Amino acid sequence: MTLKYGMEEKGKPSFGSVSEDPWRDLKRDLELVLVRHGNTRWNRERRYLGHSDLGLLAGAEQELEPLRRRLQGQSFARIYCSDLKRCRQTLQIILPESALKSRHALSAKPPVILEPRLRELHFGDWDGKTYGMLKNVSLYRSWLDKPQRITPPGGESWADFVNRLRSFLDSLYEWDIAMESQQNTVSDAPPAVLVVTHGGVIRQLACMLIPGHDFWSLNPKPGDAYTIRLRLGESHQFIAELLPY
Repeated sequence: MTLKYGMEEKGKPSFGSVSEDPWRDLKRDLELVLVRHGNTRWNRERRYLGHSDLGLLAGAEQELEPLRRRLQGQSFARIYCSDLKRCRQTLQIILPESALKSRHALSAKPPVILEPRLRELHFGDWDGKTYGMLKNVSLYRSWLDKPQRITPPGGESWADFVNRLRSFLDSLYEWDIAMESQQNTVSDAPPAVLVVTHGGVIRQLACMLIPGHDFWSLNPKPGDAYTIRLRLGESHQFIAELLPY
């Protein structure tokens, strides 16, 4: 399943047609391994959890053990992690050679990049609330119907959320081009990039990159992983496919 991801004048993603063999003329592959963090108390209680910095529940090691085993032996050209605690703790479990040095620095081979752009949507005043607590709030009900047009009070607009993820994708393109220029040969295997992040971020990245996907097409559970293979053209130009992981 492939697409070309471009930018319209209004700043929204557009999807264009591709050739019969869209992989033929683009030279660089990149595999994104997208991991949702493990369970927190608010996840279990079905509360909105955006920028509040909760840690994982006790027993997270056992919950994430299957994913840790699947990652054993896989090398990553780059590792990105949301800077929120639940993602940092998840990374330490699934990639034990990553050692937490401080809130803002992880040490690993390769170095881990703590990335605020990979945070969940900021739910503002609704953070920590459940559907039952908010269902009679008219603004909340409008937000459920049209989240692209309504911003949670004290929270983040949908446009800002999408734009920071678009900025993250642009940075991947710039890094990959720089990496290619430093290499004399191109490996047969595409470089893999590990991204430890949040459910909403994984949904939106898939929506932006994979044809036929909307925000609700994926339902990443805590500890789930997905692979998206990108072939990079010019900036803002991607051909992408969703692979099993």
